[in-house]
This record gives sequence, structure tokens and C-alpha cells, in this order.
Amino acid sequence: MTIIPFISNFKSTTIPKAFILNGFVTAAITLFAVEMRQLFNDEKGKLYLFFNGFFEGSALTETQIASIVFLATLLSAYIVYIIMYVIVGFGGGMLIS
Repeated sequence: MTIIPFISNFKSTTIPKAFILNGFVTAAITLFAVEMRQLFNDEKGKLYLFFNGFFEGSALTETQIASIVFLATLLSAYIVYIIMYVIVGFGGGMLIS
């Protein structure tokens, strides 16, 4: 008996299922990226002040903010893909045999 995936009857075996699962993954990653970027609009927020301590200058530049958001989004994408793999086995078809 295998534990992974938790839901084995909703794998991407048809095009509609694949579109639905990919929509969930894309929406989750995009949501994280947008919310992460919104947190940097508040220059007195905890996240802004935390990252501002790593860079020289009084304020973060747009390039620095974009770099931080890019890396955080990349990490969140890995996490979302792992979670979806554990739940429904998403991404197994991306492997070459």
C-alpha cells in the first residue's frame, strides 16, 4: 500500500484534469508572488525592514525587491510542486523514462 499520492484517482490522465491541476499550481504560485510583492510596499513592515538590513542604503531598490521576490517565488514553486506531488501525484508525467 502506497501512501503517496493521497488522492490517487485525480491524476493528470486526461486533458481537463491536467488543466485543472495546472491551474491550481499556477494560481498558488502567482498568489504567493503577488502577496510577497505587496508586502514590500510598506516600508515600515517587518519583511521590508528584515531584508533592508542585508543591503546597503536607506531603502531597497526595485531591482533588489524584484530579486528577493523572484527567489521567494522560486522557492514557493518548489514547495507547491512538492505538495501537489504528495497530494495527487502531480508532475510525474514530466519525467523521462
